[in-house]
Amino acid sequence: METGILYAVIAGFFWGTSPVLVKRGLVGSDVSAATLVQQAAILFTLLLFTLLEGSFVTGEISRVSMIVFIAIGMVGAYLGRTLFVKSVDQIGAARAQLVINTSPLVTVMLAALLLGERLTATVLAGCILIVSGIFFIPRDEAQSNHAPAKRILTLNSILATVCYGLVPVMKKFATDNGGSPMLGALTIHATGLLLLLTFGSLLKIELKWQRVPLPSFICFVLAGALQAIGSVFTLNALLYAPASVVGPIWNTQPIISFFLARVTLTGIEVVTLRDGIAAALVVIGILVMRWA
Repeated sequence: METGILYAVIAGFFWGTSPVLVKRGLVGSDVSAATLVQQAAILFTLLLFTLLEGSFVTGEISRVSMIVFIAIGMVGAYLGRTLFVKSVDQIGAARAQLVINTSPLVTVMLAALLLGERLTATVLAGCILIVSGIFFIPRDEAQSNHAPAKRILTLNSILATVCYGLVPVMKKFATDNGGSPMLGALTIHATGLLLLLTFGSLLKIELKWQRVPLPSFICFVLAGALQAIGSVFTLNALLYAPASVVGPIWNTQPIISFFLARVTLTGIEVVTLRDGIAAALVVIGILVMRWA
């Protein structure tokens, strides 16, 4: 049990650190480079872990699971991750991570609508906490008398949250139908990178050779590697502890993002105490929903 909890803590730390690195890298680069480099780093890291694990020899994926994993790559790695990076660029690392972490709210609602799961009072209480956390995010002040204040939420962050809310339901279906988690993750992110390279222009991702400053490139690679390693740690955490125990632990990444952004993004991103309270409310809401 202790080993599973430790793995979950590490996963949450890595996932909370990733968007902060993306935000720092965006100072010297753009969303297109950030998305492509990060997705390539995720795929390379997962490929390395897959080779080390030997999943190419022992893993099996049914045809149905393979189709679902490819669909997850479209929804999560292609749409969701690209929209998330755009959100980091628009509203900052801490707030983007906070909004994305409300995706369990979408998952619960979809489970109730599509799977007939019952919404208990505890689940509804968790939903209320998550929503209150979102509305607690402070609105940035206008830079001038004529410039409007930045919005708390953007279309990109909302759509990214919906995408990430769909993914757990799809993953559950895929794994229940004989899908290997590690090979599934590799399939998901390979699909995402392929779609970015072929249809990235549909999401306004520029596919052109450009010079990415070394500090930005390092930030994007590290962000992708940490994202992938975090995913691997969640899979390992589930080997030693129940999902009901470790799931809430790795979902505390908004708190990690808040503190790291406050300390390391000075002069790049304004992070206030209200952002911290909003992150805490969302995390508490997720814990309540998991407890239910």
